[in-house]
Order: sequence, then C-alpha cells, then structure tokens
Amino acid sequence: MNLKESFNKGVDFIDKHKKTIIAASLSILGLIILMVIFFISGDEFSIEKESNTLLKNIEQRKYSIALENYDDYKDKFSEIKMNRFNKSISKKINKLLLESGDKYINKEITKEQYIGIINTINALGTIEIDFKRVVEQGKRASEMYEKENIDYEIAISYMNIASTLNGIVYELDLYKQNIEEINESRKLYQEADKNNNNRMYYEAIVGYSKVLEKDKKYYDLAQDKKSKCIEDMYDYYIQKIYESDENGNYEEALQYIEYIKHYYPNDENILSLEKEYKKKLSLYTLSSEDIINLICKKSGKKKENLSINSFYQMIDGEKYYYVELLEHDILTDEILINAKTKEMYSYKDTDKDYKQDYIDGYFRHIGNGKMQFAITQEKAKFILGKKLDEKGHKYKEISQISQDKAQRHVTDKENLNKILGKNKDLYYYEMVNSGFFKEKQVYIINMYTEKIYIISKDKISEY
Repeated sequence: MNLKESFNKGVDFIDKHKKTIIAASLSILGLIILMVIFFISGDEFSIEKESNTLLKNIEQRKYSIALENYDDYKDKFSEIKMNRFNKSISKKINKLLLESGDKYINKEITKEQYIGIINTINALGTIEIDFKRVVEQGKRASEMYEKENIDYEIAISYMNIASTLNGIVYELDLYKQNIEEINESRKLYQEADKNNNNRMYYEAIVGYSKVLEKDKKYYDLAQDKKSKCIEDMYDYYIQKIYESDENGNYEEALQYIEYIKHYYPNDENILSLEKEYKKKLSLYTLSSEDIINLICKKSGKKKENLSINSFYQMIDGEKYYYVELLEHDILTDEILINAKTKEMYSYKDTDKDYKQDYIDGYFRHIGNGKMQFAITQEKAKFILGKKLDEKGHKYKEISQISQDKAQRHVTDKENLNKILGKNKDLYYYEMVNSGFFKEKQVYIINMYTEKIYIISKDKISEY
C-alpha cells in the first residue's frame, strides 16, 4: 500500500470515527486543564497557609520564628512563587500594621509589642508597605492628641515607633511636630496656672500669652485667664511694692511697677510711684565701689588695700548695709552703714571690739538676727544731764573723760572692776563740775543699756 492509499485510508477512518475522536480529545484536554487548575490551586493553598503561619507567629510575638519561616520560604520557593507569597503576606502585614497601630494608640497592646511588630516587618525586607495608610493613621493620632483623646506619651511614642518603618522618611514629621508644639503649649498653660494660683500674675500672663491659637480649647481658656490676671495684678502688686519698700528692696519695687505699667501705661499713680522709687534707688543703693569710697573718705585708708563683703538689711524701718571690711585680705572691721545718712557704725561688744576711730557709733548683735545700736557720746551726756535735773542736782558742766582718769576718782577699784567686768569698754565716762569749792563727780553710762552709775572715792552705785 503506497503513501496515498495510507493517507486516504486514514482520512476515511477519521471521517468514520470523528465523533469518537472529538469526544476523546476533549476529555483529554479537560483532564489536562483540571490537572493544571489543581496544581495552581494547591500552590495557592500552600501560599495562603504559609503566609497565615508567618502572620500568626508575628501576632504571637514569635518574631524570630517568623523570620526563620520567611528565610525558609525564600530558599525553597521558586522566584515566581516567592513573588506571589510576598504579595499575599504584604496584604496581611499591612492589615496587621494598621491594626497594631490602632491597638497601641488605644492602649490595647504594649509599647514593646508594637516595637516588636515594626522591627519584624523591617527585617522581612521585601514586604510592600502601604505608607499612605500609615501616614493617615499618624494624622489621626495627632488629631486625637489635640482633642485629648490620647495622652502625649502615647501620641509621640506612636510617631517615633512608626517613623522607624523602612521607607518612612519625613512623612510623619509634620504630625509629630504638631504633637510636640501642642504639648509645649499645654505645658506653658499649666505653668501659667501654677503662677496664677501663686499670685505671680506677670509670669502667668506671659505664660498664657504663649499658648498656641491652634490649640483652641486651651487658647480660649488662656485668653480669659490672662484678662483676669491683668485685673487682679494691679491691687496685689501695689501691695507688693510697699512690702518691697519696707524691706529696702527698691529694685524689686520698681520691677512690680514695671509689671503694672506694661498693662496700665498711663496710670498716674503708677507713674508717680515709678518716679519715687527711681529716686530711692538712686539715693539709698550703695554699690561695693560706693561703700569702699565712703570708708576711704572717712578713715583715710588706701583704696587699693581694701575689699569688702556686703549685703543690705532693714533695721527699724531703715536700710543699712552690713559690711565686712578687709585690709590686705584680713578682717579689720564689721560695719553697718545707713543707706540714707551714710553714717557708719562699728561692731563693739564684750567679745569683740575693732577699736576704729573714724566711725559714727557702735552696734552689736543681740540674737535672732537683731542689731542694737549704742547711744552716742552726745546722747549719753544728754541722758545724764536730764537725770541730774530730775534729782535737782545743780551743775555747771558735763565733760567726757578717759577710763584711766575715772579710775583715779575711786578708792574701791575692786568694786568698780566687778561692776564693769568685761564691759569696761562699753561705757562712756563723764565728769560733772558742780561749781567752785564743790567736789567733781564721775559718772559712767552703759552705751547699750543706758544705765548710769556714780563713782565716789568710797563706793560705786547705780544713779
């Protein structure tokens, strides 16, 4: 049988059995398609299962196991299958990422859990993150903080953690900055409230003025409280001005005046007080240079040899400067200087006497931070003269004498020393001349207690 006959015979066979052949071909084709579908479905099922396994490990905080799973998949999957796996797990990871962010914001998971999830996502590397939705979540967190639905720690830590996602660059910075600014503004508001409660009105006003307008609730509160502070500060600071005056602190008084003047610039009372206390500050404030120049003028000491330690204090309503005077770095005197009169008083008591002759008087400590001034020589003579007049004692003259001269007028020196004791330098010694042919009498007057004693040859008694 030649080729032509074979071909014809084959055609006849196909023609005769074509229905059967078509049916068989379709069956075979269907079987092949089913096998392909089964293979693909099985592959997809495998991807779904393995992506769920990886996700579950992340959710259960088995981060190292999840990363090991991913590395295993990269080794055993083909490139095509791995690409399909990455697409599958990316969808699940994005959902987990957003859910975890919401849970952290709502305090349903800990900070450590949220950090663990972010770090694991970063370690997976090839996962495609939907950054747009993450940024939207960041914006929502910023708005929630602004409305006080979440606290600062949660809001700012969310931003800091979310910003560590690979691929996030500056996208969250705007919302992070907003949270920081609102937080600082509210801190200023809280500090202003404290100052307001402590009646530090000027500081409170400054604080309320810095509250941001975009933080509407606290801005409105701050404006109302600022207005109230401006009302309350006037009378209170006037009171503080007079208290500062009593303490001799004219700089502080002027500071309170400046506070009021800032909000009451044309108030005549404030302008008058400002003028008054500027004058007081000029007249009654002594710098270290002023004090040293004053001491040099009265004592004749060389300025280059002197140094001082000083501070001011109020004594009986007057301002004094307490001064430790050092010559060649050695303490040589303790002085009180009256800021108004510039009179100088040296320390003198039983245990300490600097024996300075250029001063106007003496003082001593009497405990509890108080000072006592000695009476002057002139006052001692006046007190003695008045006492003599009260007793009807006629006299011509009262004159000061030395301690040695007074000793010559007493026989009982032992009794005199007993009375004087360590206080012999705390007395003024006065001689009273009662006229011709009359014996002169000697009196001693304690410069601090003002007690008077009369000295005669055979006795000493309180006068």
